Formats: sequence, structure tokens, C-alpha cells
Amino acid sequence: MFSALKKHLKLSTEASIWAGPGDDVIAIHSPDGRIERISEGAFSTFGVAPEALIGRRLMDIVAPAHQERLLSALAEVGRTEGEGRARFECRVRVGETLGAAVEIALSRGPGRRLRSVTRNIEARLQSEQAARAESKRTAELVAQRGEQLANVSHEIRTPLNAVIGFADAIQGERFGPMGNDKYRDYAKVIHDSGQHLLSLISDLLDLSKAEANETPLTVEPHRPKDIVRFCAEIMRLRAEEDGLYLRTEVDPTLDTVMLDAKIVRQVLLNLLSNALKFTETGGVTLSARREGAVITFSVVDTGVGMAPDELALVGTRFKQARAEGVRGVRGTGIGLSLSKALARVHGGELRLVSAAGAGTTGILRLPYQALDEDRTTGGGSLPFPSNVTRLDDIRRA
Repeated sequence: MFSALKKHLKLSTEASIWAGPGDDVIAIHSPDGRIERISEGAFSTFGVAPEALIGRRLMDIVAPAHQERLLSALAEVGRTEGEGRARFECRVRVGETLGAAVEIALSRGPGRRLRSVTRNIEARLQSEQAARAESKRTAELVAQRGEQLANVSHEIRTPLNAVIGFADAIQGERFGPMGNDKYRDYAKVIHDSGQHLLSLISDLLDLSKAEANETPLTVEPHRPKDIVRFCAEIMRLRAEEDGLYLRTEVDPTLDTVMLDAKIVRQVLLNLLSNALKFTETGGVTLSARREGAVITFSVVDTGVGMAPDELALVGTRFKQARAEGVRGVRGTGIGLSLSKALARVHGGELRLVSAAGAGTTGILRLPYQALDEDRTTGGGSLPFPSNVTRLDDIRRA
């Protein structure tokens, strides 16, 4: 009789253990939470043989520090008006020691029973921790480089301003004629080169701040048509000198919105400068309009455009599709990188559309926030990442 009982208990235990592939541990629990059936892979997750878990409660295998999460999940599953599902992360306990980090998904089963699926997430947590540590190291490195760059730029700017000032004085012959036009030409070269270098230093500083999320965002009421007019007036003389038109188009229904005008102007001026640099005939059109929850500024030129391989370089620091413009004006490869970073600071994105021989369109898209909306959100953010894309990507968007 004892032998028969022992054989019966053995069969009952074996019937309570599921065999099968997969790393997840599946268990069926009685209404009071005790395990009735469990998959045989439980040992690798819980550190206990599956036979030893039969009859144990979930509370017995969840670490004490995380048992409140379990109780909340059980309450959620037990709600009659709910979906009968809950999920939480915790650590299991093996005796008196902490075991693996797991994710447990609970759901209601027939006859007031519960079903649990337990997944080991130790590797995922370690990967996330490593990613956070790497992100922290990167942020610290960027901050350190930004500080070094700021210190170096300060040391460079002081003598550079003196060079520009003296070159300007010589070029203007403030202390009498030089007697030779060559000297005046050389002074102009020195002055223009100094201004170019000073602009480069400023762009590098702005780019470092934007990439380190240190650029302050000052969102205030502004009329987009005023921003468009301001940028157009600054660039109009240059356009006229090059024999190009510069037009503006602003949606008349576009009223006062919350924007950081300084950031928007800087991005638009960079786009306009590039457009004029690479446009030989025709001109440039600067426009603003609203598209649902987005305000869009566009700079469209009739210039030389870019092939796909050239467009892929645009927006990468110190990378240029072309070394110089159609009139020999050279760039630094920083302007569009800075514009992309500033667009992200404002919660938006900068895109470029171009094809060889068909001109280029720069598109700055920012969250639309009307004057009477909640200003505490800082302008919000767009539901897409900031990047510079190719023409086909825009067409599919």
C-alpha cells in the first residue's frame, strides 16, 4: 500500500511539471496563489527545482522588497472591471539570498485561477545599466570638451579681435593714405579672414552647447512673419549683389505663436546663407506655414542641388557636399550641424530635400504652440527624430 501511494505521488508530481522549449517559466496558480503546475525550466530562473515549487505561493519566491509590487499586480488582476492582466519587475529570492531579476506577467484564468509567465531580465538590465553608464561618460566627456573649447576660444578671441580691429583701421586708412593699393587689399584679406575665423569659433561654441543640451530655450510670443522678414532683410543685399531674388511667403492665418526667435533666426540664416552660396541663377524663397500641430519654415532655392551621396554628408560636423559655393565662397561644414542641433533643442527637426540640378529645400519643423496655450511645456516636441534625410525619404513621409 505504501508503495502504491509513493507511486501515485510521483505521478502527480510529474504531471505538475511541464516540459517544453523556451526560457520563460509558465505556471498555473490556485485561487490562493499556490503553484499547481510549472514548466521544468524553473530552476534556471528561480534557482529551485520545479518539484520544490509545487504548492508554494508567489509571495514565497518574490524578494520581500518587491512584494508590494506583487500585491498591487494581484489586486489589478482581481479587478472585475479590468482586463485581468498585470506586469511587474522584481527579484526572486532563493532561501535568504536574492536571485535573478525577472519580469512577471499575471493574468486571470478559468475557475479563479491565475496564470503567470516569468522571464529572466538580468541580461537586459545589465545591458541597460551599461548603456546608462556609457551615456553618462559621454555626457561628461562632451561637457569637458565644451569647457575646454570655451577656455581656448576665449584665449583666441582676444588677440583675434585686435587683429580685426587693426586690419579695419588700415583698410580704412584712418591714419593717412598707405600709398599702395596692395596694402589696402591685404588689409581687407586680413580683416575678412579674421571675421571668418571668429565666426567659426562662435559656431563651434554654439554647436558644443547644443549637443550637450546646454543651449537655453527661451520660448516667447513671436509673429513668424516678423522672423521671416528679419532674416530676409539681412540676406537681401547679398542676394541682390549676386543677381538673385529673395522672396518671402507667410501664411496669412499664421498668428502669434510661442517660439525661441533667436534659435529660429539662426537656423533660417544658416539655410539662407547656404542657399545663396549654391545658387547661380534664379533665387531663394523663404516661407512659413502651419501644418496641424507643426509650424514649418522652408527655404527653397533654384541652385545646383545635390546628388544622394552628397546629401548624405550634409549635417555631419566638418563634412561638406562641396568645398565651395558657385562663387568660390568656402564654408566650414559646421553651419548645418549646428542648425540640426538647435532644431532638436527647440523640440523639432531639420530636413533637407535635394536632387542634382534641381535645387535644395531646407525644412525646419517645430511644435506649434499658440499664444493662449499652456506655456509651461516649453514648446513641446515633435513625434519624430531630428535628422537630415534624402529626397525619397521626404516623399514617403
